[in-house]
Amino acid sequence: MSRRSRILPPLALVAALLLAGCGSPAPAPQLPPDAGDGGTVDSTSTPAPAGPVAIDIASLDACAILPRADAEAILGLVTPEQLSAATSDVSSCSHTADPNGPVGQVELYVGPGALKQLEIDRDVLEHVFTQPTGIGDEAWLQDGMIFARTGETWFSIRVVSLDDPARFVEPLQSAALDVVERLDALG
Repeated sequence: MSRRSRILPPLALVAALLLAGCGSPAPAPQLPPDAGDGGTVDSTSTPAPAGPVAIDIASLDACAILPRADAEAILGLVTPEQLSAATSDVSSCSHTADPNGPVGQVELYVGPGALKQLEIDRDVLEHVFTQPTGIGDEAWLQDGMIFARTGETWFSIRVVSLDDPARFVEPLQSAALDVVERLDALG
């Protein structure tokens, strides 16, 4: 088999995957025919109270929300590697310990993707949770991971380590309090 024929199928697969992600934007929602402006304003109604400002997940720098020093405090290890990514439903940051030393990684996910993680762990995998108090509007803790909500924004912090998960309970709760504070400052 020639070198060219070995390279073309993987390249074609990569091109197809890239093109699949480049669909046309969704059309604007169409209002029903009777939803037009009636031309009258009800002056007796009061405006709805302003709720928490929605955080733009796609432009959020999750590594600013959980900086390296916080990840190192959770793990008890130096984390020279840091990787962030963002989509419309999740902004993430991973801090990884030196691969030549003890295993360790801390991951932060902010957005609806974090809620989806919680739903899968709770409803599908049936993980055991406790509910710590005083962290955001709602918080759930399982071995090596904490989920919390502040306003409408969900986040999770996960620890990957070979150490006993009980060692990370306090550091995860402390980090979650800091993340809530930083997210609230954005809103």
